[in-house]
Amino acid sequence: MTRDTNRILTERLLELTAISRQGPAPEDNDAIVTHIEVNHHHGVGVLVHRLFGSSPDIFSIRSRNYYDGRQEFGVKHVCIPHGESSRDHVFRKVLQSLDGATVRRVLCIPYFPDDALNAIALKEIFGVPLCTYLMDDQNVRIEGIPDAVMSELLAKSSLRLAISPELCQGYQQKFGHKMWFLPPLVPSRLIPAEICPLAEPRSKEGVIVGNIWGRRWVDLLRETVRGSGIKLRWHNSGEFRWLPCTLPEMARDGVIAQEGPRVSDERLVDILRRTPFAVVPSGILDDTDDRRSIGELSLPSRIPFIFATSHTPILVLGSPETAAARFVTKAGIGMVAPYERRAFQRAVEQMTDARANLEMRRAAFRLSTRFADDGAADWIWNSLARGGPADSRYQELLTA
Repeated sequence: MTRDTNRILTERLLELTAISRQGPAPEDNDAIVTHIEVNHHHGVGVLVHRLFGSSPDIFSIRSRNYYDGRQEFGVKHVCIPHGESSRDHVFRKVLQSLDGATVRRVLCIPYFPDDALNAIALKEIFGVPLCTYLMDDQNVRIEGIPDAVMSELLAKSSLRLAISPELCQGYQQKFGHKMWFLPPLVPSRLIPAEICPLAEPRSKEGVIVGNIWGRRWVDLLRETVRGSGIKLRWHNSGEFRWLPCTLPEMARDGVIAQEGPRVSDERLVDILRRTPFAVVPSGILDDTDDRRSIGELSLPSRIPFIFATSHTPILVLGSPETAAARFVTKAGIGMVAPYERRAFQRAVEQMTDARANLEMRRAAFRLSTRFADDGAADWIWNSLARGGPADSRYQELLTA
């Protein structure tokens, strides 16, 4: 740390001391650091709100605005970008942006370098424990966060979590720090106590849930579904942003965007329970894949949501080596097919067979309660205090 940074920290301690002499000290906050606004329009926002939405005293810190500042989380929130700022300026800006608030612990979900810098600054300024939770790769397979910054973030973290086994393995091998598995979790109130039966046997109409991040994935999906005789209804709270085509063009290919107000989780679950299969477009892991690192290493949060709440079998389109494909096949809750019309038709035919469909639903039912979000926030904070998992509930899923 530079002399100027040390001076800033000293000044901050003196300031807090002065406050304590004048009256009660400001209440400490739990700082949650993300890359963009926390809202229901993207998976990270949904998961963060699911885990910590009922927690008091959350200070939400981000480095970008992608949704016009629409924030649905935290008693306080602020956007702190840095660009090419010096380390001293980063610390000064973070300190000024807090506007007198104090922090007792930090959870960082990094995507941009600025997110890592914000978390490092908070840890150093307040001398508090830091947890890093990786939901997307921005270093191992892609040049997003530089090695030096990612290495510092992980080294200064008392607890390091990752959303998929692939992310755990990749970051542990590269940086040498133990990574622990914490998958996308599902509201326990939506998990049924009995197997959801196949409502419409032999139906050839499926669903897609959530964003499709790769523009190339959308193109391949359209080519695959076009002329197949199969329809997919796409429910997406992300408002169908950044599509490489119009919605009518996509509908003519058999992928029908469900426009209108966002449906509630309960309504979406009801739709899923009446649907014979769900489709999750993923990566093809070649040079044309525009979101290769996501496909290869990230586990989409929609997969646990689908199988745990409805037991609906899942068809992953793309390479069998993606994180989504590995999870679905290992768990026995669905199938994988390439972006090819005949392969897609054969997979749907198999998945809508009553016996095969029931077997996948049974596998989903057996696994579903282990993805419930009960006590997850407490588990994270307790694990951070210990410097390792408070219990083995999530690590056991790796061999379940």
